[in-house]
Amino acid sequence: MLGKVKIRCHCGGNTEKTVIKWKNFPVRAWKCRKCGEEILHPLDAQKALELAKAVKKGELTVKVRRVGRSLTMTIPRKLAELFNLREGEIAEWAVKGKDEFLVKVQ
Repeated sequence: MLGKVKIRCHCGGNTEKTVIKWKNFPVRAWKCRKCGEEILHPLDAQKALELAKAVKKGELTVKVRRVGRSLTMTIPRKLAELFNLREGEIAEWAVKGKDEFLVKVQ
């Protein structure tokens, strides 16, 4: 999370923690209660920029393959690097919609 960091806006107003959608990705941020200015969390903003670039280049497209009786997909290198994924980690799947699912790495 954003921790206990207190950020003051350039207008002098107080900010509150929030999550906004930026470059089509959720990004932690602080929003000024006075003027509405949004200050992005630098690490999340960098991740969103790199993911947007990877999406634009088609680097996040993978092919579904068969292994035995199961279907499998690989995790693109860019995602593995950005989320610091390592072999042996446990992932949990959840259905998000008709044609969407969510993968949460524990």
